[in-house]
Amino acid sequence: MSMDDAERLRMVNEHLGPFNRHVGLRAEAVGRGTCRLICKIRPEHLNPRGTVHGGMSATMLDVAGGIAAIYAGDEPRQVVTQSSDAHYLRPLTGSMMIAEGRVIRAGRHTCLARADLYDDQGRLCCTGDLELFYLE
Repeated sequence: MSMDDAERLRMVNEHLGPFNRHVGLRAEAVGRGTCRLICKIRPEHLNPRGTVHGGMSATMLDVAGGIAAIYAGDEPRQVVTQSSDAHYLRPLTGSMMIAEGRVIRAGRHTCLARADLYDDQGRLCCTGDLELFYLE
């Protein structure tokens, strides 16, 4: 029996994991093969130039793409990231960052997902592709 979007969202927010909760991630929407994360920008997310650190941006892409991959099928599947790339397009500033992940193709063993990271003005700041491996 497949899950509905509300059940996916509830499960994701209940099981985000200690690191993701520590940095302030929260799922706003989770559909079949899609995920939208939000995170309030805090001082500890910033680099010395006062913009969001590239590692935080990469985390947002990784988690959004990973959650999309987990929920690509009828039932959730465990995944790990095999590889990823990120393209930093503009400095991320403001009060909020929003990541949108979506599955490009989910296969039997691997999944290709794409994620985009936006600032609170809706400007695309970072984009990336993730190759994920299904553990079962």
